[in-house]
Amino acid sequence: MINFRYTMKHPIAVITLLLLITCLFSCQNDPKTTTESDVLGEELPPEKEDFKEARHKWGYINKSGNLTISADFDDSRDFSEGLAVVQKKGEWGYIDQTGKYVVEPKYKGAWSFHEGLARVLTWENTMGYINLAGREVIQTQYKNAKDFNDGLARVRIDEWYGYIDKKGELVIQNKFINASDFKNGLAKVKENAKYGLINTEGKYMIPANYDKLELPSDGLIRFKNGGAVGYLNETGEVVIPPSFKSAIDFQDGIAAAKKTDKFQLIDKEGNILNEEGYDMVWYGNETRWIVEKGGKFGAVDATGKTIIPTGYDQLYSFSEGRTCYNKGKLWGIMDVDGNEVTPAQFGLAWDYKEGLARAALYEGIGFIDRTGEVAIPPQYLDVRDFSEGMAKVQVR
Repeated sequence: MINFRYTMKHPIAVITLLLLITCLFSCQNDPKTTTESDVLGEELPPEKEDFKEARHKWGYINKSGNLTISADFDDSRDFSEGLAVVQKKGEWGYIDQTGKYVVEPKYKGAWSFHEGLARVLTWENTMGYINLAGREVIQTQYKNAKDFNDGLARVRIDEWYGYIDKKGELVIQNKFINASDFKNGLAKVKENAKYGLINTEGKYMIPANYDKLELPSDGLIRFKNGGAVGYLNETGEVVIPPSFKSAIDFQDGIAAAKKTDKFQLIDKEGNILNEEGYDMVWYGNETRWIVEKGGKFGAVDATGKTIIPTGYDQLYSFSEGRTCYNKGKLWGIMDVDGNEVTPAQFGLAWDYKEGLARAALYEGIGFIDRTGEVAIPPQYLDVRDFSEGMAKVQVR
């Protein structure tokens, strides 16, 4: 395996390593935080006249590391539902997995497919939807539109949000100050300065009576009123009274909440599972919660039992049974039980996607398998995660 301990004997390599880490660190996913979040807008692409052609183009490789779609694009996105968004000379279009254009670049902005439809932005700053054949099936007429989920998409009309179906018909009236995508048949909406939850017919399932309200998670709904946070069940009954300064959603039967300056783990009756407090907690996937105390990171299971002691400089969420950890200036791979699959030897590491993870090696960024062995050696200027068997790469 290629590892970074080699660089300690080579001063020039050390300088290269430090520059690589500095450049790459901003690419690492940030952990989820415990702050409340609202539905935010989305930054639009730059104007065409501001476009600058990329010096190094983007293409796509397969899992053997072979460039199967030529690096002809100034920018590109992951494959979704068989198609990928690509940019050429300031305009966006779509290609299939052979590299053939399904939609020639012509849009000011374009987004990935969801439920068979994708959002596009015209040069007149209106948004609509195309199907997988590239045909516009919902007219480009909206100031703002989002992806389809549960058969509905949120759109903004006359400064108010409503929902359209896949025929483009407004099926839930545009009357909300703010709104979220649907998930499992529910969406969060804001009306008259308060939040509630509606179903796909637009009927309130939880009345808009709350200062803050989240979608159900693990059967409970986090809410905030009068500065205090509590939880409702899915019928709207308070099951944990609002007594916390801050809290996060339930997952695998537990949540994290704080009454003072530290987070503690609680069960669905509001009972505290651990006496010690944590500075930060977030759900790390695969029945693990990532915890931080005194600047060091670890993990606990769904009972609050410590699985990974808080002795790491950083620890990220699990994906496909693995996480990356930081010790000193280097990174390693760990399994869900806290076993170090590799020592801390990479300049940086990312999440596993489709069995492979990006890692910063001595020669550049390559891909490693679940054992930490190099599966695709560094050979490209930059690479991104695999999606539908393809990964976008930037060619020198």
